Amino acid sequence: MNLKKENILIVDDNYDMLELLHRNLKAQNFHTYKASSVVEAIEILKLSTIDLLITDLQMPGINGIELIKYVQEHFPKIPKLVITGFPSVDSALEAVKSGALDYLAKPFTNDELKKAVQNLIANKQKDNAVATEKVAVKNKVISEYGGIVGQSQDIVRLVDLIERVKDNRATILIQGESGTGKELVARAIHYRGVFKSKPFIAVNCGAIPESLLESELFGYVKGAFTGANETRSGYFQAANGGTIFLDEIGTAPLNVQTRLLRVLQEKEVSMVGSQKTEKIELRIIAAANNDLYDMASKGTFREDLYYRLNVVNIETPPLRDRKDDIKLLVNTFIKKYGVEYGKPSIFLTDKVLTILTRHSWPGNVRELENVIQRMIIMSGDNIEMSDVPEYLKYPMPTEKEELKSLKDVEKAHILKVLAAVDNNKTRAAEILQIDRKTLRQKIEN
Repeated sequence: MNLKKENILIVDDNYDMLELLHRNLKAQNFHTYKASSVVEAIEILKLSTIDLLITDLQMPGINGIELIKYVQEHFPKIPKLVITGFPSVDSALEAVKSGALDYLAKPFTNDELKKAVQNLIANKQKDNAVATEKVAVKNKVISEYGGIVGQSQDIVRLVDLIERVKDNRATILIQGESGTGKELVARAIHYRGVFKSKPFIAVNCGAIPESLLESELFGYVKGAFTGANETRSGYFQAANGGTIFLDEIGTAPLNVQTRLLRVLQEKEVSMVGSQKTEKIELRIIAAANNDLYDMASKGTFREDLYYRLNVVNIETPPLRDRKDDIKLLVNTFIKKYGVEYGKPSIFLTDKVLTILTRHSWPGNVRELENVIQRMIIMSGDNIEMSDVPEYLKYPMPTEKEELKSLKDVEKAHILKVLAAVDNNKTRAAEILQIDRKTLRQKIEN
């Protein structure tokens, strides 16, 4: 039974049919409006919020096809169900081309009507939910999406990309610095998509010894090598039908890269020590901290595998590029660890938040999370400056900042001032509070 009463407009010139539909839909907990002509229906549409239109086709004066066209033009989000006592292929095609989503021929059963109505209402609700989510992304009101926390434009773009790829099996390569949440993105792709009920297997290739990675990924048969006392499936077999996430793929040895290429090309795997192949159907998401393109150009990573993996490329932004998200992340971690460590009401001062916002966070979100966790453990009822790690209290250059000499910094500033005044040296000298001769010397040196 519906908790919300959707409004359904019924249009039919037959009074008995109007009453029959009204009673049937009322029993399903819908609210109905009745109209015996198209003109009357249009007046109701203008004055009321309608969730579904049910209309006859053959009516005196303006017919149902014209009503469908009108609603499609002026109220395109209203689903339209056609009922008619004169069914034909031509009338069905015309109704669908005009915007109708379903078609019932009289006489129809109560169950047929119920099924058609419920399907159209459910589809409308689903479309509304998707539209709301897309509007939220567009208008930058994201706060949490599949475990990803943030409101910055970088996160908006990231979520939009996840939405585009989550429902297909295209191979994805996620690249970004350590601590930027690459596995979080992979999990969001899987669990927000149509394959969410299927397995998600995460494998950290860098944490498995090179000598074991091949057998762990692809499995092995009994006797394949010393210690192989039984036949055992690998991670690929376990992930069949779902998603396998290969983190730190750049650490995989060349023999594993060769096997992985075959999986991508042939959609099949073979166990170590076996000549038999097994067809698999899954999505491969790989991730790397290092530059795989650079590794491929140097011969330390297979170039053909790189291009196979890089069908869809997703870059996770570093925290220093989305500082607008720091406050939201801090609040999320305080709530999480405050409850975990028995301090649900703990908070931090504005001075502490300023320190956290100023830091460049070379360890990214993972570093921030660890810092918040440590401060909660070490603090009292709230987090004060005394609880902040010493290294955070002094601003440090980011990883991408080049440490320059004073002379280079001075020259860069002079050139910046000159550019701002259209190379007017007299004006630039006034701003810099030096004479033109000194300015010229500093530019030439």
